[in-house]
Amino acid sequence: MALFGSAEISGHSLGIDALSLNGPQVLAGAIVTTGAALLPDVDHPGATISRSAGATSKSITSAIGAITGHRGATHTLLAALVFTAVTALVAGANWTMRVPMLGEVQIGAVIVVTLMCVFATRALKVVDGTLVPWLVGAGAGLAVAAAAPAAAIWLPLAVGLGVCVHLLGDLLTTEGVPFPTWPFVARPSRKAASALWHADGNVALPVLGNAGSGREWALCTVLSAYALVTLGATAFDSADAVMASV
Repeated sequence: MALFGSAEISGHSLGIDALSLNGPQVLAGAIVTTGAALLPDVDHPGATISRSAGATSKSITSAIGAITGHRGATHTLLAALVFTAVTALVAGANWTMRVPMLGEVQIGAVIVVTLMCVFATRALKVVDGTLVPWLVGAGAGLAVAAAAPAAAIWLPLAVGLGVCVHLLGDLLTTEGVPFPTWPFVARPSRKAASALWHADGNVALPVLGNAGSGREWALCTVLSAYALVTLGATAFDSADAVMASV
């Protein structure tokens, strides 16, 4: 919302409008970014993303975790590039389908938005159960495909941003994240190892302390309040624009 939002309150802009996206694209991007922020935790069988598809997702995350360990390969800049590139390929593919009342929709964009929306609703605890999040996600995917076209432009950016925000959050905790150039990892000498550069090569700027600390919750509260305000303002502006056009 800070990078791509453009809504205003009392004449004060809530975002820098980096790509001049319209309201529906900004809202859709926020949902996708929220879901994509869970992607690095595909290596953790106890994470929210692991519960998105029942036994199937649990098995996948358990297998990945057994290979990479938690905060391993999926918590790297290389992983962020891979997630973004895959999204760009899927969203940019010329797979279309005619849907009643919506016309031609990009199937790739629908698939990506559906998955990210499922992850987002799970993370935010908007809906419960196994089936309902997928129904909500599919509906959101179709709605986004109709209301926010040209997904090949903003959708990969939203996914990459979500993954990078996750990595930034982990960087600010004591455990940190793998060395930026992973899989080429520089490790400090035994004497040089510190809270900023761990003996295993992980790096950290642990201003939030341990994950789940009071400082982390305080930051989360402030960011959540900002997100809710900007989402509401953007949704209001979008609805007002639609009514004006009608």
